[in-house]
Amino acid sequence: MAIKAETTFFLKDQLFNTRTVAELSSALSKATPQVNQRKFEQDILNKFPELELKARIDWMVTVLAQHLPGKFELALPILEDLLPPPLDPNKSDDDFGDFIWSVPGEYVARFGCTKPHLAMSLAFLKKSTMRFTAENSIRPFLRTFPKETMTFVRRCAKDKNYHVRRLASEGIRPFLPWAERANVEPDEIFEVMELLKHDRTRYVTRSVANTMNDLSKIEPHKVIAALARWQDKDASEIEWITKHALRTLIKQDHAGALSLLGYPTKPEFKLTNVQTNIQVQVGDDLVYQCSIKSNAQQNLKIALRVYYLKANGSHSVRVFAVKDLQTKAGDVIDVRKKISFRPITTRTLYLGEHHVEIVVNGIVRGKKTFELR
Repeated sequence: MAIKAETTFFLKDQLFNTRTVAELSSALSKATPQVNQRKFEQDILNKFPELELKARIDWMVTVLAQHLPGKFELALPILEDLLPPPLDPNKSDDDFGDFIWSVPGEYVARFGCTKPHLAMSLAFLKKSTMRFTAENSIRPFLRTFPKETMTFVRRCAKDKNYHVRRLASEGIRPFLPWAERANVEPDEIFEVMELLKHDRTRYVTRSVANTMNDLSKIEPHKVIAALARWQDKDASEIEWITKHALRTLIKQDHAGALSLLGYPTKPEFKLTNVQTNIQVQVGDDLVYQCSIKSNAQQNLKIALRVYYLKANGSHSVRVFAVKDLQTKAGDVIDVRKKISFRPITTRTLYLGEHHVEIVVNGIVRGKKTFELR
């Protein structure tokens, strides 16, 4: 039996709605007064109920094209005029912009990714990313004109505006959410990350960490080697990047990642008093308890690994962080962790046999089986 909560919140309606379409429409009518603003809005909104999030963006691009000159070089100046003021360049984080301003960049990605329009299109993306990230819009250019676009990306990495610098990292992420693959060679990505690793803004360094985390899924040893080269006792931001860049490998108990973060891969400890539910009712919590005695002075990263039953009878694994601490010989850590089994929209629960185990620096102990009912 499959159990899943009903969705009550739709991101597509939060981001693209009557208000945000009116904002785009108003800017368009100011840039080109002959546009019928009401018709532009109606053409977009009439089809919204049947469209998901990305499809709404594509549809807005289609309607926008119907209200712009047919020639790209004539449409582009209008797009430049309708852009809102740039985001505050004095901030350093949490200044993402409004999603509605993804539409001009997506228009350029659809109609301007051609050899004659390449230079002007990339120049526009540099402007538009200061209003809303062009990380998705740049990807068709990376696939179609990789050499020219990577030259542009490397220039962006040295730009004075941090939104432009972030585009250099986020635009070439191997597994950018909601986006098609950019197909940039890993070595080229590493080259750009070298340019950005000491960036002064967290908005950029978070992107560097995310890009390195993506790379760790295909080039784990190169990622660890690069991060090891970056280590500097005076660079706290490098420490932050390293921790976040290795999060996937840490969940996989990768020995190289654990070692780089200072966790011994052969920790000295003893596990006792393991207790957990035999049965869990849907809507209740699994409670896992144990005691861990550290037999040495060492850093310990403690996590729970839960094996969720799938529809086909196999199990999917999810890792839950428990504690991250430095211990002395003889220290005893009492662990008590609750895992909720209430229905949520992002996970389907299946009744039957599940498993749970404790993981200490990649070493698995105390596996228990419980039944979800």
